[in-house]
Amino acid sequence: MNRKKFQKYLDRDGGCVHCGEVETAVPNHRANRGMGASKIRDVPSNIVVLCAYMNNVIESSSEAAEAALTYGWKLNSWQDPQTTPYWHAVRSEWVYLDDNCLS
Repeated sequence: MNRKKFQKYLDRDGGCVHCGEVETAVPNHRANRGMGASKIRDVPSNIVVLCAYMNNVIESSSEAAEAALTYGWKLNSWQDPQTTPYWHAVRSEWVYLDDNCLS
């Protein structure tokens, strides 16, 4: 993802949806792209911004990964990102995304 496109996600989410951090923010695919990194999941509803710390914790801790599923920051393969909200902890609200949310 190029910087210009990532900036749109930063603007939409206001930084990490967990803590608000901007400097270490990275895009996080809610439903993993899987082997071969399928582009079909590179859509706005499937990406939220997390700080590098939280992204790494989710990837390395089963407890954090389970919490990420609860918050909608990660999704099971059968979940639809457009109909599954995520918890924006900084704003204290559940957010639904669609694939036109960056237009």
